[in-house]
Amino acid sequence: MAINAARLGSGWVDKKDARRALSRLERIAEGGRTKAVKASPDMLAAAGIAVIEVPPAVEGELTHV
Repeated sequence: MAINAARLGSGWVDKKDARRALSRLERIAEGGRTKAVKASPDMLAAAGIAVIEVPPAVEGELTHV
């Protein structure tokens, strides 16, 4: 999908292709996609979310109800 700026600005591009090109340009201008960061216990505590550390289960014990 290579659409040059002159064609895009002149209106000689299909509506679907123009929307796709503009969406792509907006994503690029905003810095692209951002990856979600896995919250650490410190980050959760800073947001007011209680963090409880649970020791790992011992093999052979019931781990679910």
